[in-house]
Amino acid sequence: MWQAQNTSASFSQDELQFSWQAQHFGDLHRHFAWNVQHFSDASHCVLHTPHSTLSTPRFAVDTLLQTLHSTLYTPHSALRTLHSTLYTLHSALHTLHFTLNILHSTLYTPHFTLYTLHSTLHALHFTLHTLDSTLHTLHFTLYTLHSTLYILHSTLYTLHSALYTLHSALYILRFTF
Repeated sequence: MWQAQNTSASFSQDELQFSWQAQHFGDLHRHFAWNVQHFSDASHCVLHTPHSTLSTPRFAVDTLLQTLHSTLYTPHSALRTLHSTLYTLHSALHTLHFTLNILHSTLYTPHFTLYTLHSTLHALHFTLHTLDSTLHTLHFTLYTLHSTLYILHSTLYTLHSALYTLHSALYILRFTF
């Protein structure tokens, strides 16, 4: 049975009175039923009037409960509408997020391709730089060998010249004496 302390809605004194009357209707109904058994048929008309009078508060309680139900159903319906709106917005944002992920993946592929090309060109540059350094080292080594051989050649030539000069001097001396 409905009780006033279980709801946060406020009720007027008349509405609470109707509630009290509805709760005690069963007691009165049993009381009148007992009276019907103990009085003659003439008393039926007398008892019918209080019974009709008690059904009016019951109707008021039912009306009050229906009004309360309708009052609570309206915000409930508004909240469900808001929930549906927020869910639609959530779905739209999810779709946008998915679309942006696809776009990101689509752009990432050429980015990755260009990055791979960049890395390949960088590796080629490093390889060419290494080759250049190797050729410079080889050139310096050959130049050093050339210089060493040239110095050796010059030393041998100087020795050859000295020996030739000595040979010429001895040759001249041989015919002179």
